[in-house]
Parts: sequence; structure tokens; C-alpha cells
Amino acid sequence: MVDFDNISNDLAASFAEFIGTAYFVFFGVGGSVALTNNIKDTNPGVALIAGPLAWGFSLLVTVWVMAPISGGVLNPAITIGLMVTNNIKGNRLTRGFLYIIAQFLGALLGAYLIETVQPGQSGGATTLASGTTVMEGLLLEIFCTSILTFAVYILAIDENADGMGALGIGWALFISGIAAGPYTGASLNPARTFGPALITGDYGTANWIYYLGPILGALLASAFVTIFRNLGEYKEKLEKLKLREKSHV
Repeated sequence: MVDFDNISNDLAASFAEFIGTAYFVFFGVGGSVALTNNIKDTNPGVALIAGPLAWGFSLLVTVWVMAPISGGVLNPAITIGLMVTNNIKGNRLTRGFLYIIAQFLGALLGAYLIETVQPGQSGGATTLASGTTVMEGLLLEIFCTSILTFAVYILAIDENADGMGALGIGWALFISGIAAGPYTGASLNPARTFGPALITGDYGTANWIYYLGPILGALLASAFVTIFRNLGEYKEKLEKLKLREKSHV
């Protein structure tokens, strides 16, 4: 028998992921390009943090808004990590698959809209900078995605920190953007790369690292979190949190 309630829940949450990812890419691309174009000639040093700042705050806001509806994942790589650790509500394969489709389509919509409405060339494609090797770019995407995914696990899932979780996740993207932005564009998100690349036609070189790198980074964080959840003081803390939640039911 078909469970229409579960289907309805999965579709509603996936639609939130679609809308949330569209907003994330729209404001991330729009904000970073607008800030950079207006200050790169007068304040080139400040322009270096314009992109990380725009993307970090875009993620902060969209995660904060969408978290009560879908969890505010907005990233196919992190979705895969959550599927592996069974941290997606409902049927993890069904909802995870729907999330990934929604996230890619949402990124495409967001990139199309900002390209359409922002004066001048919006761009936003992630490409390797001159002098950055493919291996360097891949490792940067892996390590930076791992800390972003770590923030999702610890702050949003295990600690259930509500708005503070979104704040930490946004700042994780910000600091990653500072570290990797000048070299890879700091994608950390296959959908974030997919949308602008398809709309602008700018794939750069070794575009595949923006898909493989974030997935490996998310899986790395998933492995770390699984270890911590089963060892030492963090395991005890999680058990106490679960007991506290049960007592409030």
C-alpha cells in the first residue's frame, strides 16, 4: 500500500530544498559579483573576502529559513553524507535522491535568475585559478567541504542548535571561502558549481573536482562524526541529550 503521507512529506521537503538552493545560489552569486565589481579597483584586499562573505551569509540565511521545513541541506554532497549516516528523515534513499535532484535544479534556477536580472555579467562559475594544480584544487575542495559538513553534523543535527547552527554553518563556508576561494572558487557544493557553469558555459579545467571533491569531503566528515559518536565524552553527551529529549516528550 502506498503511503501518501510519506510521499507528501518527501515532496514538500524536496520543494523546500529546491527553493532554498535557488535562493542560496542567487544571493551567493549576486552578492559576491556585486561586491567584488564595486570594490576591486579601490579596495582589492577587501574584494578578496567579498565572495566568501556573500556566500557565507547566503548560506546562513537560507539554512536558517529552510531548516524547519527540510533541514536546509542545500548541498548534494552533504546529502550523500547524511544518507550514509542515516541522518535524513523518512526513507533516506527516497528522500535523499529527491533532495539531490531538487538541489541541482534549484541551483540551475538561481543561476539563471541572477544572470537574467543582475546588470552586467554575473558569472559565478567555479574554476581553477592559474597556477593551481588539479590535485591542489581537489584537496582544497575535500578539506573545506569536510569542515562545512562537520558543522552541519555537530551544530544542526547532534546539537540541534537552531539559529546558532545556521550561524556556524555559514561561517564555516566563509572561512573555507577565504582559504580556498582564490584557488578553486571554494565551491564545496556540486549544485553550486553545476548551476552557474551550465548557465554561463564556463566549465574551466578539471570541472569534475567540484563534484568528486565535495562528496569525498562530506564522506570524510561523516566518518569522523561516526567515530566521535561512538567514543568517549561526545558519545556520553549525545546519550544525555537523547534522554533529555525523551523526558520532554
